[in-house]
Amino acid sequence: MALSFLPKAVPFFDLLNTQNSILNESARQLTRIVNDCSCVDEACKIVTLIEADADKLNREINRLLSQTFITPIDREDIYALNVTQEDSINLIMSITSRIRLYGFDNIRFPARKMAHKILGMARLTGDMLCSLEGKKQVDKAIHNIKSLKIECEMLFSTGLAELHDEPPQNTREIIDIMRWTQVYDRFEMAFVRIDDLADVIEHVVLKNA
Repeated sequence: MALSFLPKAVPFFDLLNTQNSILNESARQLTRIVNDCSCVDEACKIVTLIEADADKLNREINRLLSQTFITPIDREDIYALNVTQEDSINLIMSITSRIRLYGFDNIRFPARKMAHKILGMARLTGDMLCSLEGKKQVDKAIHNIKSLKIECEMLFSTGLAELHDEPPQNTREIIDIMRWTQVYDRFEMAFVRIDDLADVIEHVVLKNA
């Protein structure tokens, strides 16, 4: 049997694409929740399970990165992609967890719209990863993500403003305002982090053009 002294190629792109699929599924489950509160328990369970898979994948990518001499792109770029995708998944899970915890009877319009735009942003990062692997440009995708981020920022501001349109009449309304403020904050953190992910991918694409 011939022995090979060449290091085995680690499929980092496959691992990152799998991680991005988890991000997209998390975002899809979030849209399920905001569209229909009756499925919140089921959707949150799915998000929790796939987040656990994402956590294992995150550790595996880091382990392989520390043991691999030759990588398809710079190792710091793989690390940055891994971190930003993992953060994005965790932030989406934090939104779903809070919606479930607070037991909202209905979901406010800005939250519903932001959830769908976050899903749109996540899908575009998947397209960008494919473009990175295929050494293609990502100008259109990054433009669309930036547009979606701006729309999310407007919805976020509108949502917070609506909470304070009228002074609360009782303790229940005060608690509701506090809960929704926390949920909106997590929405903001999520769409900002996915935008960071897009910036990382764009940087890597330009570096490897």
